[in-house]
Formats: sequence, structure tokens, C-alpha cells
Amino acid sequence: MRLCCNNLAMAITALLAGVGPGMAQQSVDVCRQGRISYVFVDNHSIFDTTDPELDPRFRWAYRTANKLHWRTRESVVRRELLFEIGDCYDPFLLSETERILRGYTFLSRVDVFGIRQEDGSVHVVVDTQDEWSTQVDLGLDFQDGVSVEVFDFRERNILGTGQSLGLFYEEREAQRNYGATFITPQLLRTRWDMRVSAGRTRAGSLFVEDITYPFLGDIGRRAFRQSYMREDQFFSYSEGVVGGTRRHVLVPIRDEAFSVAGVGRLGDRNNLTLLGAGLAFERLVYPGGSAAITEVVGGRFDDRTPADPGRVDAVDGLMDSFRRFRAVALLGQRNLRWVQRRGLDAFRGDEDVRLGVEVQVALGRTIPIADGADDWSGNATLYMANEFGPFLLAARIRADARRRLDGPDPATEDVLAGADLFAYLRPSAGSSHTLLLRASGAGGWRMRTPFQLTLGGERGVRGLHRDELPGGRRLVLSLEDRIFLGWPWPDVTDLGLTVFADAGRIWPGEAPFGVDSGWEVALGGGLRFNFPAGGGTTYRIDVAVPVVSDLRWRDLRLVVSVGEILGLGADPGDPQLVRSRRSALSGDLFHFPG
Repeated sequence: MRLCCNNLAMAITALLAGVGPGMAQQSVDVCRQGRISYVFVDNHSIFDTTDPELDPRFRWAYRTANKLHWRTRESVVRRELLFEIGDCYDPFLLSETERILRGYTFLSRVDVFGIRQEDGSVHVVVDTQDEWSTQVDLGLDFQDGVSVEVFDFRERNILGTGQSLGLFYEEREAQRNYGATFITPQLLRTRWDMRVSAGRTRAGSLFVEDITYPFLGDIGRRAFRQSYMREDQFFSYSEGVVGGTRRHVLVPIRDEAFSVAGVGRLGDRNNLTLLGAGLAFERLVYPGGSAAITEVVGGRFDDRTPADPGRVDAVDGLMDSFRRFRAVALLGQRNLRWVQRRGLDAFRGDEDVRLGVEVQVALGRTIPIADGADDWSGNATLYMANEFGPFLLAARIRADARRRLDGPDPATEDVLAGADLFAYLRPSAGSSHTLLLRASGAGGWRMRTPFQLTLGGERGVRGLHRDELPGGRRLVLSLEDRIFLGWPWPDVTDLGLTVFADAGRIWPGEAPFGVDSGWEVALGGGLRFNFPAGGGTTYRIDVAVPVVSDLRWRDLRLVVSVGEILGLGADPGDPQLVRSRRSALSGDLFHFPG
């Protein structure tokens, strides 16, 4: 009888309130932890000069840094909140908001917490501290004298709006790109993101446009993306060092792609299933054909001469032109949880690490339009990570392939695969050392479009020049000790050292001019620092040298980088694999964070 009366009372209450009985039940139960009655955003600049723990000797430096920096606007922070005044207090939404904000490179520290009030409501405090947002990336090459490879100027927080504007110049092998990039994470003050990049290349022009509605943390149920890319480049095949001189064969390519897709997620936040679909257009042509293939001696890429017939024949089999329209299905399964860790790819900054398993697949079928190709294409990505005592183990794997259906004999072609395995070791919570072991493999099989790997470069054996030792299959092992010093200015910057060793080998495979290198080893070390102290962006200055008997000064490699080159925090895409992928849509476009 009591239960019946309670249900009747709830129904009458719901009727008077204009809601259904189910919603009346929700109004009683959902706010057991109280409602949010106030949201306070405390958005600090680079340094909080009111903090009594800051070293008073450097107050002039704190004030100077703050004056040179435009503090992030409060409205920018508020647009990313997953709650508002009047909502039920949910600690999970606070932690998700904290993680979303921490994903922005212009914020170094984020703390979101609730304070219980006497009336049972909760005040929520969103405490943020800015990262130094003006960045200059400089890359120098000492192989043939001193030359500038990269000059990249970026302001990642224009006038405190969270928008980014960058000017870039890059001259690496055959590529010489310069132009500008604009990024906004809140297009027209919404949750939509936009990126536009335009410039000139040595072979012509480039334009990239991308508009995305990302998943909102692990509570978001839908995502959308539209992108367009058109780029003229020279695909540079390295012949390595021939007769004491570096040689390259250049193939002009024009790459164009357009895609539009949407994805939804089902399930709870630790067990999400992704289902989506999209349309894609892909086009690859070779302006001038075989007659436009040139060769370069000594790295002087403006002094190109027509390639001799032997070199033309070596690369001609990898010049498959195509135009494809595809319908693409996107599938995924995500069983992950997030944890906060320190001392992995930053010194004292909070790092969000995914633990668990994530699988994503894109499967596309061409649509018969005009003279387009007829094939199936697919790619899959796998991410796994877990902790075992002081160890954090993680793996990232991606594979791409195409099944050609036209012609008398269907065949699987353009197979690309890459894998990175990481093992972090922190002996104790207070240890100043973090050991990172990385094993990386990459390869291509039955390629019909331009493809080649090299053993040198930042993602390979760092003591070797980027275009040394070409081939089609590569394995690299790296061991790195990241040492935190904690002085001399612990309130200003986190300073440390790094010592590393790389060992790698490349095999010819099916790539033009491929060699079997045998095992090559390089040693190196340098400086690492975060600014401000506790920040998440790592700056590195490293020197690496190959282990050879006749070492010369010109063999010294200087690597200056913004952000980590190796590790979970690094860009997951290997540049030499990315330049050979032709998929306008892939399964890894819609995970969070993007």
C-alpha cells in the first residue's frame, strides 16, 4: 500500500509539473549529489604572481613573461565545459572537462573541482594556467655546410582566443614548402574545429581544409568531418650515397582528396562501439608522365636534369594514376579508461594516458562513375596499452591495403603497415629517470604508387642523414633515458637531459634503389625542457652521431624539436608512410582526442 501511494504521489507531482512519471522519478534521483549553483573560472596567465610558493627572486621574470603573453579568455574556457549552472553535479563530467581542456596546447595546467555548500549545492572551480604559446621551430643541416631545413613560427593562442596562426618554411630533400596555417578549435564560437593551410611547394601549390565536429570526451555520441586536400610535390627517391655523392630521383605528383563522413557511438564510456559512413574522392596523377622524371646530384634540388633511362625504369612501375569515388563504412570498438601520469613525455605536467584496447576499421568500395577504378580498399588501426607495476607498455599498429577488381586477375596491392611498441619504466614515484624503449617497424608490399623508406631521420636512426640507406622494410630500436634535473630554476622551467641509443636495419623489399644496410647504430644526447614549469609541451635540442670508425664533424646531426619525437605523446604518423598512403578516409579520424 505504501509503494502504491508513493507511485501515485509521484504521478500527481509529474502531472502538475507537466512531465511524465519517468521524468519525475529522474528529478528525484539524478541529483543525489546536489546541483551546480555556481561555476568560477580562474584563468591564470603563464605564471600566477599571487602564488606565495614562487621564488621571489624571479618575480621580474614572471611579470615579464605574463606581459609578453595574451592570457586565454574566460569565454574560451567556458565553451569547453560539459556542465552549467543548474545541472546535477557529476564528478565524471568534471574529469572529462579537465581532460578536454588539457588537450589544448595553449594550456599547461588544468584543475576542475567542486566545493560543497551548506545548502547542498556545489560550486565548481575551473582553474587553468597558460602554456607559452609563441613557438619557433628551427632545424639545421650540417651535411653540406650549414643550411636551414625548417623554420616554423606559430602563435597558438591569438589574443587569448585559442586560435592558432603559423608561418612555415620547410626544405627537406625535394620538398620546399612555405605558407601559412590557421586553426580554430571553436569555429564561430561553437564546438566545431577548422584548419586551413595554404602555400607553395617546389612543384606547385598546396591547400588543405578540414572542418570537424569531434566527440565531446567519452560522453559524445556523434562526430562529423569534412576535408579537402590538393598538393603538388616531388616524390623523392633516394639512391643513398653513390661515389661519395648523394643522388635522388624526383617524380612530380599531384595528389587530391575530398571526404565527408559521420560517426556515432553506442554503449557506455568504457565499452563504446563506433558506426559510421562516408563518401570519398581520391585522385593521383603525374604531371608530364615519365618524361618529367628528373635526377639530382649532391642534394641541389633546384639543379634538376632529366633522369637516365635506367632510373626511369626503376620508378616507372610505381606510377599508377587513378581517380576513385568511394562509399566507406567506418567501424570501431573502444574499451578504454583514462589515467593521469607524470614523467612520461613531459617532466611534471599531467599527461592523459589511454589504457585498454581500441580497434578502428575503414572499408571502402568504389562507386562506378566515368572512368574511375574498381576496387575495395581498407585500413585498420589497433591501439593497446596497460600498466604492470612500474612499466607502461603500449602498441600502435596500422595497416592499409587495396583489392583491385578490374582486369583479368584481381589482386591485393598497395599494402602498407607500420607498428610502434613502447615500454616506459619509472623505477619509483620520486625517480628522476624515465627509461623509454621503442621498437618500430614499417614496410610496403606490392606497391603501385610511389613508395620508399629510409633508415635515417628523426623517426629512424637519428645519427644518420634523413635520406641515407633506402629500402622497403625497416626496423628501428631505441633506448632513451630522460633525466629530470629539477634545477636551477624549478619555478620557471623544468630542465633535464636525455641520453639515447638507436639501432636499425633496412631491407630492400620492393622499393626502388633499396639496400640491405646491415645493422646501423647511433648515440646521442641533449637537453629537454618544459616552459613554464609543469607544462606539457617538451622542447628538445639533441645531438646524434653514427657509430663509425671514420667519424667526421659533418656526420654530427643536430635535431631541434617542439614536442616529443618518440613516445605516446608524439605524432603517431610516420612521415614516410603518410606520404605513400592514398586513403581519403581512415578509421582513426574520429577518436578523441583528435
